Amino acid sequence: MCASKLLIALQIVSRLLQPFGRYLKWGLLTLSMSVGAMILAPFGYYFAADLEYGFLRDKREFFFSSGYCFAFYAHIIAAPIAFISGTLQVSHTLRQHWPRLHRWLGRLYCISILVAASPGGLVMGFWAYGGLSSQLCFSLLAGLTWIATFLGWRFGRRGNPQCHAKWMMRSYVLLASAICLRMLHPILSGFELSHELTYQLSVWMSWLLPLSVLEMGNLRRYRAG
Repeated sequence: MCASKLLIALQIVSRLLQPFGRYLKWGLLTLSMSVGAMILAPFGYYFAADLEYGFLRDKREFFFSSGYCFAFYAHIIAAPIAFISGTLQVSHTLRQHWPRLHRWLGRLYCISILVAASPGGLVMGFWAYGGLSSQLCFSLLAGLTWIATFLGWRFGRRGNPQCHAKWMMRSYVLLASAICLRMLHPILSGFELSHELTYQLSVWMSWLLPLSVLEMGNLRRYRAG
């Protein structure tokens, strides 16, 4: 019952925002890049593996001994590269007027995710904060991002631009869950739930909500076509 009400609400929001689609797109991209810059601000602490900083404090006992460090570095290096190159790909002007650049950025995006970001995220998910719920969420997210990216690349290679665009957009929305997480967590913290439950809800909603909105838009376009 709650799920059906949520879907109806998402459909209504999608219809209301349709006339402002272009402005909304660039507004969201600007916001995403701003939050992304905030996430990368302490990058030096993570790259130098300061085990007294941030979420790494919970990983001190096994960061090096378990091999977690390899997955960690693969993810934190490749994910920003994929996000930046993927954000540039959203531009219709770039795709239309610079197709060669579009292809090269696409290759960089796919390689970053398929080789490093998703595999690294999958391994990191096994040690995620928040217990089994968060671990399942991050592992599922990493797997779905890899699959969406692979299918997007595959359809592009086969010359199917419609399916290529749909799967690449799904991949990008899943990748951008890190941005959504940083925006959702402060909001959910206002409900005065336990820290662990707040985090669990945040990580699930960070990709389920935007992906649902995307699929509602795809469904509406399919019915209209």
